Amino acid sequence: MPYTPGNFEETEFRGGKNILASEHLQYTESGGTLDGAVIGNAYLPVGTALARNTTTGKYEVFSTTTGYDDLCILNIDVQMAGKDVVVGELIIRGSVYERKLPASVTAAFKTATRPLIRYVPAV
Repeated sequence: MPYTPGNFEETEFRGGKNILASEHLQYTESGGTLDGAVIGNAYLPVGTALARNTTTGKYEVFSTTTGYDDLCILNIDVQMAGKDVVVGELIIRGSVYERKLPASVTAAFKTATRPLIRYVPAV
């Protein structure tokens, strides 16, 4: 469950889509902070491609590998509100259903994350 520092309110359940093609996966060891100033008031669905900005250390929606590291896939839904949000379920290794992923998972992202993340065609 994501939380905003200083604000411990629960958010309603949204989504419920399962992108996992295997029970074997690995999350980032310490979770990550989504950059509220950059992402704004956006809804990030499960499967959103993220990358950590090497300058700020915060995660943003993937756009390029230049200036970014620690590429990962969000495994929960997050409603941003212009503030930083801390999340723990950032997939860095595992298998996901390719057709269930949002458009933010581009060919460039897939190339940069293979072979650690395997993209399985949904049946």
